[in-house]
Amino acid sequence: MKVTIGLPFFNNQATLADAIRSVFAQTEQDWELLLVDDGSTDNSAAVAARVRDPRVRLLKGGENRGLAVRLNQIAAAANGQYLARLDGDDMMHPQRLARQIEILESQPGIDLVGTAMYSLDLEDRPRGMRGITPPDARPASVLRRALLLHATITGRAAWFRRNPYSERRHRSEDRELYLRTFRSLSFVQLPEALYFCREEFSVRLDKYLASCREDRSLFLEYGPQLVGPARTAALWLMSVLKGEVYRVCISLHAERFLVRRRNTPLTDQQSDAAMEALSRVQTTAVPGLQPADKFTCVAC
Repeated sequence: MKVTIGLPFFNNQATLADAIRSVFAQTEQDWELLLVDDGSTDNSAAVAARVRDPRVRLLKGGENRGLAVRLNQIAAAANGQYLARLDGDDMMHPQRLARQIEILESQPGIDLVGTAMYSLDLEDRPRGMRGITPPDARPASVLRRALLLHATITGRAAWFRRNPYSERRHRSEDRELYLRTFRSLSFVQLPEALYFCREEFSVRLDKYLASCREDRSLFLEYGPQLVGPARTAALWLMSVLKGEVYRVCISLHAERFLVRRRNTPLTDQQSDAAMEALSRVQTTAVPGLQPADKFTCVAC
């Protein structure tokens, strides 16, 4: 088995079918898909259970334990040489696995490969792109922002087993992992957007403020050693201010502005290429899933 795709989900009934379709749409077909239910209370598990393919396994978690726990569970259960991330409300570009595995197989010393991503709006239209500039692996930069876009990474399954996620982190498991491993981590960031993220669909104030709180705890844990006490205090204060700005924007119903300002606008050519790839994904047949099992924006 070449690659395991780990797809943990929690109450993703509106989007899970498209996420699964994006796996079946891959040009690389030597894969297994681990669907891990993190205690969903909607019909997500029923959607997952309808898939009929021997490469797909559904693991029922019983209770909501969080992403870090499920990612460690996936790493332990994976049969693939490589392990790829996928969230339950996102989709992969059909070339994603092939491009990342090509790097991992041609460069044995590489641990992780990330990519750029497309940002989708509430109507599933590509509105921007991020992750197109090379990551900054200097200690101060790794402290301020995630080294790689977490959902896009594919790496060696053995690396994930050697470096488990901290299960006490519920909103910053990726940041903590990078901070703990970046000095020895060997990685490649592809500037191609090979992942589709429904960012506007998932904007929530409570989640953002929880992320800010965990970021501040990371600053206190790793900051003094990496950048010193003064810069750590400045980062802590900036996080508090960002949370307040976010709170105001949400109160003004400016969620789309918050998402779009962190992405680079697409050219017409990039937008057309993204729409073509999305169409391929969303029309891919999956045994057991019906065409009606499509994303419908409940907020539109």
